Amino acid sequence: MKILGLMTGTSMDGIDCCYVDLNISEKFKLSYNIIDSQIIPFRKNVLKKIKVSIEKNGQDNIYVADKVLGEYLAYISKLFIKDRPLDLISMHGQTIFHEDRITTKQIGDPQYLSHEFQKPVTYDFRSKDISLGGTGAPLMPFLDWLLYKNKESDIMTLNIGGISNITYIPANAKRTEVIGFDTGPGMCLIDKFVNLFWKENIDCDAKYSNQGKVNFDLLKFLLKDKFIYKKPPKSLSVDYYVPKYLNNIINKFSNINNEDFLRTLVNYTVKSIAYNIENFINDYHSIKLIVSGGGIKHPLILKDLKETLKNNLIIECSLKNSSADFKESLLMAVMGYTCYKKMTNNMLSVTGARKNESYGCIYE
Repeated sequence: MKILGLMTGTSMDGIDCCYVDLNISEKFKLSYNIIDSQIIPFRKNVLKKIKVSIEKNGQDNIYVADKVLGEYLAYISKLFIKDRPLDLISMHGQTIFHEDRITTKQIGDPQYLSHEFQKPVTYDFRSKDISLGGTGAPLMPFLDWLLYKNKESDIMTLNIGGISNITYIPANAKRTEVIGFDTGPGMCLIDKFVNLFWKENIDCDAKYSNQGKVNFDLLKFLLKDKFIYKKPPKSLSVDYYVPKYLNNIINKFSNINNEDFLRTLVNYTVKSIAYNIENFINDYHSIKLIVSGGGIKHPLILKDLKETLKNNLIIECSLKNSSADFKESLLMAVMGYTCYKKMTNNMLSVTGARKNESYGCIYE
């Protein structure tokens, strides 16, 4: 099937578009060819509506953001696909709130994509997991299992988006042996802080954090976050950390200069990832760690990670015919395919859901 996978992640740095020719056999053998891929930035008015729906909630705000994002997804998808053949569209939508085992909400009305292309659209891959007693996230371990389940050695993957999550796939792994969970913040605190004080979206090339030093009083306080120490299964969203959580800490540590504060947030992100690997993954020192997500472009994130884990087996993810930037949009294509074909696409050992199911809704 030729599928358009659309991912709007927790970092909200753009819409990842992946046009892929994909097949998954009945025995879950994955074959794929990424034909084209592109990251398309949000329009300012669209991003503003989304942020209002996250920070203020309210049915009116959510309704408006749902409609505006749905229309924008249809618009940018038409520009991206042009007149190329397409069988299916699979979209994640933007998460505006998520509470482990309780509730989750992604916006982006699928009707506009369906009407634009006259093709089925798959969406809403998390709510059924919640209804089955699961954490609703992460979804990435399903793709990681498909990609690495036949390897002769153990594999760990780390995705650093707005939130960070890891997957552990033992050698020749059975589906029930895979472990995956969110570890805590990815880039959400760093990006929000940079936006607050320098009016930029990201700390590009560690432009600001490189000028600072880790403040250990602040780091000690940040590391009191109970989520870090919670045993998996576990998940969360950026609304756990911003804006209220971050604003309270900024007010509490107002004596720290901005560069030191940011450098400490970078180190905190790494320390929270490292704690989870060290405490919930056995023999992690000898396991290859494959990293992906926007966070790996931040030079201090990778530097701190290598120093903290003392692991010489950290490598960047690579995909056939594309970069690791499009791993999440490839995941969406995979989730869409399995939803459309009614194949089980959940991971009980990851989320704690009660039974195997095919997640996602189809709009057509």
